[in-house]
Amino acid sequence: MNLDFEKALTYMFKDPQWLNKLLAGTAVLFCSFAVLMLPIFVFIFTNSLSVTAFSTGLCSIFAFITVFAFTGYVVETANKRINYQNSMLPDWKDFGRFIVSGLKYSIGYFLYVLPLIIAGFVYLFLLSFVMIGYSAHTASHQVIPFFLITILGALLLLFFILVMVFAPLMMCSFFKDLKILSFVNFKEAFNLIKDNVSNYFVLILLFIALSVLMQFLFSILAITIVGIAFIPVAYFYACLISSEICAQFVLSSKDKE
Repeated sequence: MNLDFEKALTYMFKDPQWLNKLLAGTAVLFCSFAVLMLPIFVFIFTNSLSVTAFSTGLCSIFAFITVFAFTGYVVETANKRINYQNSMLPDWKDFGRFIVSGLKYSIGYFLYVLPLIIAGFVYLFLLSFVMIGYSAHTASHQVIPFFLITILGALLLLFFILVMVFAPLMMCSFFKDLKILSFVNFKEAFNLIKDNVSNYFVLILLFIALSVLMQFLFSILAITIVGIAFIPVAYFYACLISSEICAQFVLSSKDKE
C-alpha cells in the first residue's frame, strides 16, 4: 500500500454529515481562541484587575478544554481510520472522549520532546556560564569554552532535527492505540518503519508540502476580514488531511507485515 494524497484530500467528503462536522470543528477551534479575548473586554468594562484575573483564569481553562477536544477529534479520526475499515468522521457528540484523547496526546507529545527541552535548558545554562566567564576574563582564555559550547550547540541542533524528523512516527504509533506511552515506545514505533522506509520518507515530504501549502493559503486568507474567518476551516481541514496520511502510513506498515 502506497500513500494516497488525493484520498487524504477527499475521504472526509464521503461522510454524508461532513459539512456539519467540519463546521462544528471549526466552531470549537474558533471558540478556543476567541475566548482568550474576553478578559480584555472584561477589563475595559470593569476596570478591575481582580475581576480580569478571575475571568482570565476561567477563559484559559475553557480554551484548554476546547483545544484538547479539537485535538482529540483529530486523534480519534486517525484512530478510526486505522482500526475500522472505511470509517467516516467521528460524531461530535462524544465531546468528553475527545477531551480525554486530546489530553493524552498532549501529555504523550510532551514526554516525547521532554529530553529536547531539558537539553535546551542545559545548553542555555552552559552558554550563560561561558558568557559570564567571558566578561570576567580576557578573550584568549575563552577560546576552548567557546569552541566546546559551539560543538554542543551543533549537537543540540542535530538532536532537534532528529526529534522533529521522527515526531510523525511517534504520532502514528500513538494513533494506533491512543496510549500515552506509545509516544515514547520507540521499539514499537520503529516496527512501523521497518521495511516501510520509503513510505515514511513520502510521509515526511507530504507533511512538509502540506505545511508550506497551508502557510501560503493562510497568508492569502489573512489579507481580508472575510478570509480570516476561513482560516479555522482551512486549519481543521489540514489537520484531517494529516490524520489520514498518518493512518495510511500505519496501514501500509501492516500490509508490509
